[in-house]
Amino acid sequence: MGRSLVGRQGLPALLRERTVIGALALGAGAMLLAVGAVRLSALLRPNGTASFLLGAYVAAWLQLVVVLWALSVFGWVTRWGLLAGLALVCGALLLDTRGWSDVGVRLRDGAGALRGALADPACALLGVAVVAGLGYAVALGLGTPQNDFDTIFDHLWRAGLWRQNQAVGYPECACAPYVNAYPPHGEMGVLATMVLGGSDRYVGLVQASAFVALAIGVIGAGRAIGLGRSEALLGGLLVATLPVIALQASTAQNDLVAASFLVAAVVLLIDRGRAMPWLAGAATALAVGTKVTAVIGIPVLVVVALLASPTRRGQRLAAVLVGAAAGAYWYVGNWWQAGSWDAGFPYETVEPGVVAAVARGLRSAAQLVELPGAVGRDRWLYGVSAALLLAGLVAVVSRRRGRPALGLGALAALIAVLPVLTPDVRRYVDEAYLELWRAVGRDDLAVSIGRDITRSASNVTWYGPLGALLLVAGLVGAAVAARRGAIHPLGVVFALAPVYWIAALAVVLFYQDAAGRFLMAPVALAGATWGLAARARPLAWGLVGIAVTALVLAVLNDTKRPSGLPLLERPAPASHWSTPRWQAQGSEVHVPDLIRFVDERVPENARIGLAITPSDPGYVFFGPALDRRLDLLRAGARDAPSAAWAFVSPAGRSSLAPRLCPAWQREAARPSGWEVYRRAPGRSC
Repeated sequence: MGRSLVGRQGLPALLRERTVIGALALGAGAMLLAVGAVRLSALLRPNGTASFLLGAYVAAWLQLVVVLWALSVFGWVTRWGLLAGLALVCGALLLDTRGWSDVGVRLRDGAGALRGALADPACALLGVAVVAGLGYAVALGLGTPQNDFDTIFDHLWRAGLWRQNQAVGYPECACAPYVNAYPPHGEMGVLATMVLGGSDRYVGLVQASAFVALAIGVIGAGRAIGLGRSEALLGGLLVATLPVIALQASTAQNDLVAASFLVAAVVLLIDRGRAMPWLAGAATALAVGTKVTAVIGIPVLVVVALLASPTRRGQRLAAVLVGAAAGAYWYVGNWWQAGSWDAGFPYETVEPGVVAAVARGLRSAAQLVELPGAVGRDRWLYGVSAALLLAGLVAVVSRRRGRPALGLGALAALIAVLPVLTPDVRRYVDEAYLELWRAVGRDDLAVSIGRDITRSASNVTWYGPLGALLLVAGLVGAAVAARRGAIHPLGVVFALAPVYWIAALAVVLFYQDAAGRFLMAPVALAGATWGLAARARPLAWGLVGIAVTALVLAVLNDTKRPSGLPLLERPAPASHWSTPRWQAQGSEVHVPDLIRFVDERVPENARIGLAITPSDPGYVFFGPALDRRLDLLRAGARDAPSAAWAFVSPAGRSSLAPRLCPAWQREAARPSGWEVYRRAPGRSC
């Protein structure tokens, strides 16, 4: 007889078994992708270690996207279908055994280079902080529910519908414009974790892997412009501590994914390997197929293609343009399906004119001046870290003869404590912005910049005090270093990338407080020059002090997912780690009672009819194990034939609402204002 799944141990045993099977399936899929990707990257023979690793990263994503699209044609996007597809591609790549020894050599060389770079104590300390931050992000993603507004309404919702339909594509759903408007690659990665893992527990791993790839890309770009190993590593680690980048590493958003592809394309374009331009073209296609704003990066890639080296410029340029065109296939599909490239997604109107664009650009630039997580007395944690830095440097450096230990420590500590001035600086910046437009008679543009500069959240935070400081100082340093021949002129292009990006966003998009996440790629490229700071030791140590403190504050004082650990400000908010799913997600999407009702009253494997609008969080009905099936009801629908439950949104109760037949009985409960119906036993319409 089979093992019983009822009784006190039955359900927990089943859940543990499913969790183990999901984890094993996800691990197997990741291994198949990694082996095939490393094999392909080795065959293409990049010159640098960073190029080799980024080539494997791009190849893995390329395999995943191609396999998912192929399976979608037949509706075979299931756990075993996906594993079979990945195994088939991996097996095909392994047929050619040439160059396998090169894989081991490259990995050993990379590990040796990393050990050598970590001999710099500043890099070692910063490396420990970054690894700890990444570990926290992975644990947060695995151990707590996703609760960002965009994540629930956009990324998880569309991936959940694809999983239900067992195919990527255009679900028949007039209620969610995000599902059809935006390109799909980032959510295809999320879909793979859902299908293989059997839940939404693993969706944050997609951005966590992109976080690592982005840091490698910054290191590779730094090496490409002529920085030493420790210098390039310092730049990569500094970028990895920037608040919005660290915060997004635990989410199912797609900003890190898009940025990682663009930076990978830059590094691969500079690499002198013969096949690298076409791998860069693949990275470009992946970026354009991930996020609309990635298109802004194409001019930067064109400049890199032209300036990287005097040879094979035509090949590099062709690879970028072909890749961009190939990655735009989703927009072509939108035009065919809906008659417009964006599937008719409703954007806010952008005020025309040069002056209005300048105003938007200046407001965005002002948002760089911020202090995420430094709420109340926690701001003075920068002073505490500066004091610790001073004491540590004096204690260590004083043991070496001939070194001005106190002077070195004092200068580093002075730099590390600078962020405490940020609120005052921001106040002056805001006032200067208003006075500028009043002085030229444009009171209509003298609008308060707004936003709480201490708020830390994955979708609204920018780059913290380190980002603001180094985006300005780094541009000056890169220009001076390039003029002296210390770095390649591309370093200046990298340092200027954020300036171009802010200007481009100001021209094409309406102003958004939360637009900082669109700048990840250019900020990462600018970060490739920040390793120059390693040549001035007090500066390097001071920046490390700022970076570590900013990382701690942003991550632990995350507004949406607070750690609950008290720092200097007391009392600390309730910990996200102990917050139930219905409360964590419900407070963000404003339907906590609805989620609690569904989690506690509706069976995990129930089929649900939904009458919802674009403003409703349909994803929460799937449940954390994604076991429920959703039937999206059209206007005037009388029945959801296979469903046992039905929910009608408060916003959907109008002439467009369903008209359910008498077989459906309305429940007395109205969680968060939603109408709840259950099918009467044995009744049908």
